[in-house]
Amino acid sequence: MLMNLYLPGVELSKLCIVFLFFSFVGWICEVAYVGIFFEHKFVNRGFLFGPICPIYGCGGILILSLPAEFQQPLLKLFLVGLLLCSVVEYIVSVALEHMFHTKWWDYSNKKITVHGHDIRLNINGRVCLQNSILFGIMTVIVIRFVQPLIWDMLAFIGDLYLQIIAAVLSAAFVIDAAVSVHKLVDFSVYMARIKEFSDSLRERYQHEIWFRGGSISEMFASIKEHAAVEREKFSNALIEKIERADKHHPAESYLHRFPTMKSAAYKDSIALFRQHMKDSLAEKKAAFEAKRKAGK
Repeated sequence: MLMNLYLPGVELSKLCIVFLFFSFVGWICEVAYVGIFFEHKFVNRGFLFGPICPIYGCGGILILSLPAEFQQPLLKLFLVGLLLCSVVEYIVSVALEHMFHTKWWDYSNKKITVHGHDIRLNINGRVCLQNSILFGIMTVIVIRFVQPLIWDMLAFIGDLYLQIIAAVLSAAFVIDAAVSVHKLVDFSVYMARIKEFSDSLRERYQHEIWFRGGSISEMFASIKEHAAVEREKFSNALIEKIERADKHHPAESYLHRFPTMKSAAYKDSIALFRQHMKDSLAEKKAAFEAKRKAGK
């Protein structure tokens, strides 16, 4: 059972350290999992700039708080951990989508086909069977092996040092969280501005023969192409605004972190970011190929 949360000072320090410990371990797991199986490179996972994923910290605290009757037998512990962590992931997914109008991860493609019929292995794309099973396995590992090591480590460190360590790490976490939330708000505002601007362009030019409005990238390209021919019909301010919107934006870094990101409200904005990423990758490949040829 987790330490008494009502004890002042020392026990609160232990709680903070345990939370940040599991947040850090979760970040390592996320980076390793995505890097090995998907991106094949380092990708800073999570919303924060620092190496922590708070959702894992919350899950770790909940797991360690499980009453003894849920810890035996192992199958019960596995199922409880599977359910508990999946509920946390689902709630966080809903909360983040409500706050930022964006679905940050999507497991809708997690399914199997049996006799020509698709069987979903996910719930609304927010949680999936594969991850839930991993959560269950991690719960067993934490309770059986990690928990004793954590208590031994905390018991070894003096109470004063625990409070100092907790204070420093918590301050760093709060600063990181504040900066990251500010960046997330900027991300949402930027997507909203792109959507508003693209909607105004579509409404203004949709009846023109030359106008292509299938995507924001096509829209910008068609306007710039036509402006090159009939420059007098387009203001400098409009062209400059399109040029600014059509450049790479720091917000695209979130697509690297959450490649399955979706948004009903900002679908076109996200599509623009993805196109920028594809163009950037193509440019890097072309530059690499040019250097390779030049070196021959």
